[in-house]
Amino acid sequence: MSKHLAELEYKARLAAGKQVAELFQKPEQLEKLDLIRSRFVNQKMATEAQLKMTLHSQLDGSKIGLEKLDSAMKEAQSCRIRLFELASALESLEGLPNRLLELKNISRKYSQVSAAMENMTYLVKAPEAMEQAHAYVEGENLLEAHKILQELEGIRDELMSEVHPEHSKTDLETLRAYFRGVDELNQLFVTKISMIGSRITSAVITQHRFVVDCVRVIDREERADAIWEKRSEKTQFIPHGRPKQWKKLLLDSISKAIRDKVFASAMDSDGDKNKLVRHNEAIRQHALADLKIAKNICPTYFPPDYNIFDRFVEMYHNAIGAHVEAMVMEGLTDTQIVQLLGWINSYHTEEFMKEPAFDINFSRLTLKYPINLLPENQLDALREQYISKTIERLCSWLTNSLTKDASDWRRPVAPEMDGSSYYFTGLPVLLMTPLNEMIGKGNLLNFLGSSVRERFLVKCVDQMSYFVGEYDNKLKQYHMAYLQDRSKFRFYIEYILANANNALVIAESFMSVVMQELAEDVQLKGRLQSQLNHLKGQFGIVTDHCRLAAEETVLMDMINVMNNVMTPQWLRPDDITANCFSGTLADYDETLHHVRPSIYEQLVNHLAERVLIEYIKVLLTRRCVFRSDSERHQAGEKILRDGESLKCYFHDTMKVSEE
Repeated sequence: MSKHLAELEYKARLAAGKQVAELFQKPEQLEKLDLIRSRFVNQKMATEAQLKMTLHSQLDGSKIGLEKLDSAMKEAQSCRIRLFELASALESLEGLPNRLLELKNISRKYSQVSAAMENMTYLVKAPEAMEQAHAYVEGENLLEAHKILQELEGIRDELMSEVHPEHSKTDLETLRAYFRGVDELNQLFVTKISMIGSRITSAVITQHRFVVDCVRVIDREERADAIWEKRSEKTQFIPHGRPKQWKKLLLDSISKAIRDKVFASAMDSDGDKNKLVRHNEAIRQHALADLKIAKNICPTYFPPDYNIFDRFVEMYHNAIGAHVEAMVMEGLTDTQIVQLLGWINSYHTEEFMKEPAFDINFSRLTLKYPINLLPENQLDALREQYISKTIERLCSWLTNSLTKDASDWRRPVAPEMDGSSYYFTGLPVLLMTPLNEMIGKGNLLNFLGSSVRERFLVKCVDQMSYFVGEYDNKLKQYHMAYLQDRSKFRFYIEYILANANNALVIAESFMSVVMQELAEDVQLKGRLQSQLNHLKGQFGIVTDHCRLAAEETVLMDMINVMNNVMTPQWLRPDDITANCFSGTLADYDETLHHVRPSIYEQLVNHLAERVLIEYIKVLLTRRCVFRSDSERHQAGEKILRDGESLKCYFHDTMKVSEE
């Protein structure tokens, strides 16, 4: 201790010396010695005063602490004595719970008897009250009947809650038997609620008071269900028949009525191919009528939390979805697939669920079935099935139409002429009839929706492209048969020209119909444009083949006439070769004028060129011996006359271009 004090004193002296050295660094600072000394003295006195005060404070605190410790020790001693006394007293109470058990049982029985006494008046009058409630229900005075029912249930549930902790099955069964009439009353209410739910759309118009009473009764029971559910968490007791869930019962009965109405629309089993259309229209009419009532009338009688219109939409959607699913599971014919796809496509239009007055928001509804009634994969399967079978039928139709038309080409009767005197056969009408029925505003494809429409058009264009190849092959076969025996085909060139017209008409008609269909679908139009252009080019090739076949036919007869050129007979003055040229061309030209102008112009221009080439070939390849210069001169004049005759006819009559 002394060593520690010595160290402190030493450190204090060093600190003091250091401080004095700092204060008196210059001689003139010695003048302030008295001032500095007085300041240090004052500081020392203040420090000593603080130390004394702190010491006194510590001593006072220690004194108070010691006093409290002394007081606590005395209280602990007192508690110890009391505990010993309490232990001695409790030893004398051993076996008290067993001695008080009888008192406990008596107390509980007293409590039960007391509750029974309080409800005795009601217990005695319970049978009479039940009969009165029955009468009220039968008289459709539901509110009064329900008031009695609540009173009876209150008595029963209170008594059963008293008995429940004892787990006495006998007492519980006795109470249930006594209040069996309450269960019958509940069942009567259930029947009434189910009945009103099954015809709610007519009841809100003809029995609106009864509907309001039902809704009020249901709301009371919903609150009672909530109260007992909360109480059961504490008491583990739930009254018999709870929760009643009468709101769910009402909505379920409405849902069942709607489902029955939807399925009942398809009950008849006649063989009418439009049966499905009739059924679907009946469903649509029922749905629109009921939804209008649910939108405009039902909210007056149902609280907002029912969201009654949304519930109606859900019920109808789910019922229709179940109906559609059942039809698909049973299997559909091709016609029924078309009718079903069309109906599904119209489901979300203003004629049905998109009715502006309804303003239905499907996103807030709880739906059991997809918004389009069927899963997308099932819809795609139906669409693909329909498209495949339709294209298959279209292919068969095109083939049969072509076969029928090709058989007509061999008839000994000229083809018909239209109002412009152009040859034609029935092929364009046969081909375009099914397409016109499907394609176009208001027609089948538009009815079936954009997805079916797009797929069908793509495959239809492909099928038409295949048909053009078959058409061209038929014409080639026809031409080959003609070349083998021209005598069997009296009107060959007429039918060739008719088919040239047909190819042009079919191409124009098909392109027109498809382009009208694609007018508002720029994206699909862009994807199909190259295929359509290719198809148009294919029909153009068929037209060219028909034109060339017609040229070849004319040329064969012209070559027969040319066989006289550069022969002795040709040099005779009475030779009529030039007249034969003109006559042959005139005969054919009368027929060629029944082809469309664009084809006729190409045909005669090319024909003139080929006739000229063949004539020159004859002049260059055929040898004719001239006996004198006069014969040579005569041959030259003959060539000039033949050439002038051909030129005049081609230019003046056929209007062949000089180029």
